[in-house]
Amino acid sequence: MVKVNSKIQKNNKTVVLVSPPSRMMNHYRPPLALMYISGYLKQQGIQTQIVDSIMESQTVRGESFFSNKKGFFKIIEDQTIQQISKIDTDIIGITCYTPEVDEVEQLAHRIKSIKPNAKIVAGGIHPTLYPDDLLGPNSDIDFVIFGEGEISLHELVVAIRLGKDIHKLKGVGFYDRSTSKKVITERQLLDYELDSISCPDYEGIDMSYYTNASPYAIRGVFTRSMYLSASRGCPSSCTFCVAPELRDFNFASGIKKNAGVRLRTPKHLFEEVAFLKEKYKIDSFYFIDDLFTLDEEMVSGFCELMIKNKMNLVWGCSSKVNTVDYNSLKHMKAAGCIQLDFGVEKASDEQMHLLKKGTKVREVKETFKNCHELGIRAFANMLINTPGETEQDLKDAVGLLEEIKPNIVSINIFTPYPGTEIFSDTQGLTREEYPLLMENPAKLAAERPDKFRFAKHNIDLGAFASQEMKRHNKVYPNISIFFNPKYIRSLWHSQRKLNYTKQTNILVQEFINQKF
Repeated sequence: MVKVNSKIQKNNKTVVLVSPPSRMMNHYRPPLALMYISGYLKQQGIQTQIVDSIMESQTVRGESFFSNKKGFFKIIEDQTIQQISKIDTDIIGITCYTPEVDEVEQLAHRIKSIKPNAKIVAGGIHPTLYPDDLLGPNSDIDFVIFGEGEISLHELVVAIRLGKDIHKLKGVGFYDRSTSKKVITERQLLDYELDSISCPDYEGIDMSYYTNASPYAIRGVFTRSMYLSASRGCPSSCTFCVAPELRDFNFASGIKKNAGVRLRTPKHLFEEVAFLKEKYKIDSFYFIDDLFTLDEEMVSGFCELMIKNKMNLVWGCSSKVNTVDYNSLKHMKAAGCIQLDFGVEKASDEQMHLLKKGTKVREVKETFKNCHELGIRAFANMLINTPGETEQDLKDAVGLLEEIKPNIVSINIFTPYPGTEIFSDTQGLTREEYPLLMENPAKLAAERPDKFRFAKHNIDLGAFASQEMKRHNKVYPNISIFFNPKYIRSLWHSQRKLNYTKQTNILVQEFINQKF
């Protein structure tokens, strides 16, 4: 890691980190990646500011929002530009998913018009998978960071401010005007422990907004919450997800322990939870990891600390049915876990094998049975419109849901994201078509079947998803959480009880949206 030069410390300019305007759609989900980068840069003595415009009046996404979402995005974009115009900055970083490519380029163009001398850096999943995609002689983006951004961006900031040779950096791409060529340097090695990366910059965002009581973090649970990250990476090989491609990129020289997943220590993770409870009065948290329950030792160690310190907090996480058993679930429940989100996806071993899920239907049934016996809410994510899917597959999915009786069901329509195996095996999308990924997937499958419909059957995907979610998301399993002793205890100990009264209207509106 690069030590901060005294010249850098004297530089009073601010590194600005920006969320694309469309991320306002993320219900109370903070820009965690930017917060990690900001926290690390501050640890190195570099001044930062996160520009993360929010639109509180549009928290609930009803029909009126989706019919005019581009208008709302424009409002946020204007707010973002106005904020940046007031900051004395020389380096501006923008995070970018594939559907946001056009949006990020537009944002970069507007930033250059008000800050012509500032260097604009794009990072995130899209630049990681396609590092040269945003570069060129006419691009307003000066650099891309690919891979994990903390160390690479820090080294880039130092190099820019000290006039060092960018070619010698790792994890950086740029257009070299002297040779008229795109330059992609070597990848940054992930040879450091996650605990060494400082905690997120919570002071850099509006925590009073993000910790508002809502039903979004632990989905369906009304509580004051915060998102946490306990690991980086995912060991699964699902054909519909970009995780395998990212893993292959990050660990090109060989897969490490836990198949390319790096973990924080239980102590480091617990200390962050304790900090959030003390300073920001959270009553719950949600692990945003792809697979929190991968490492039994880490999960067990964290649970022991939660139990030992009597935290009176509730929490949820994403899991995989073959990574938990009755005893591990029981331990998690004792530590405050009230909900696990499972990617069930399909209802037959054949379909799961085709998607490379690595799970069996019997494991799904056993895990949901264990959750019900222990009183833990089980969330089932189902996936339709996958290659070769038949009408019988949909009937099997309905039958499985009726048998396992999830507390909450989400039926998602597959869309072909670049970086997924399915995308690589099909016609895929052109660069100009990437923004379509922001649109309604049911509508895309109906209007552009050549690119967006993969199922063999002719069933209306949108109608099926809507009908089955309303049918399986029954009222009592949804509201039973309000009678859960651990949930009630967390509210009793809450230091912000009035906030729940203030936010009740959001809970009511979301219930109406989902049920009617």
